[in-house]
Amino acid sequence: MGYWAVLLLSIAITASADNALYDELKKSPTLKPAPSFSEDGSRDSLWKYPITESLAEQSHPINADEGKDYLPIYINVNEELPFHYKKLIEDSLYLQLLMISSVGFLTLLPQSITSWDMEELQKQTLAQRWFENVSSTPVWDNDDWTINYIGHPVSGAFYYTMARNDGMSIGESAAFSALMSTFFWEYGYESFAETPSIQDLIITPLFGSILGEGMMVLQGKLDQKGGVIFGSRSLGNISYFFLDPLGNIAHGMRDVLKTFHIDLDVTMTIQTYPGARTVRQFPVLDPKEDSIRAREREIGFIITFW
Repeated sequence: MGYWAVLLLSIAITASADNALYDELKKSPTLKPAPSFSEDGSRDSLWKYPITESLAEQSHPINADEGKDYLPIYINVNEELPFHYKKLIEDSLYLQLLMISSVGFLTLLPQSITSWDMEELQKQTLAQRWFENVSSTPVWDNDDWTINYIGHPVSGAFYYTMARNDGMSIGESAAFSALMSTFFWEYGYESFAETPSIQDLIITPLFGSILGEGMMVLQGKLDQKGGVIFGSRSLGNISYFFLDPLGNIAHGMRDVLKTFHIDLDVTMTIQTYPGARTVRQFPVLDPKEDSIRAREREIGFIITFW
């Protein structure tokens, strides 16, 4: 019984103290209680804590139109692209693994074939060698003729047929071959070892595209025969592989990863959002300066692998 009496007495004292404090707040010229919530959504409903009237007058709540400038904007590139473009992008990522492996294989070949002096190359870091080579004027290289005039056109043809089998047109496939052979190979991976070659910049995409379209004609004839050569479907499958080796290897790598429950789904997202300097909580004198202009938005490019 004694415990209940103490509890009731504590509640009564607390209630009395709260009422007294509220009465003092009403009498004070500087302290004000928190504004009540209004039904019309006016300024008073935005503030939950006691603040001075001058601060409340300065505050600038964000309305619906201004909120658009404060919120990030996401543009999923994949959703905007046709299916065959998305397929080519994913195959191109697998292709990068093959190109990197090719660089490793070339380092094992004798200098008489690659013209790479490994002792000389080791005197600089990878970054130093790459920057020096890409900033130099392309040179006429002295590689073996089989590499320059057979190997490189065949490589260009493989780039081309992969794009064509992913649904690209003749022009798009030729552009893809040029992109892979120049930007990714000559000015990319190979520039860690040597200066870009004049022959390779021209011959690989040009003759590679011509050869690649011829390979597509052969693939069409193979399709007409049901994928059979001399009565053998195995020979037909081998022929299919060599007519589009890069595409078949990319598909094989995708199947292997799926056995480990790994799906390389590439999502490219462009995100725009207002720069921190443009977000204002209080109004300025000039209303024109209070709006966030499109040119003030920052842009981020995100690539996600799943």
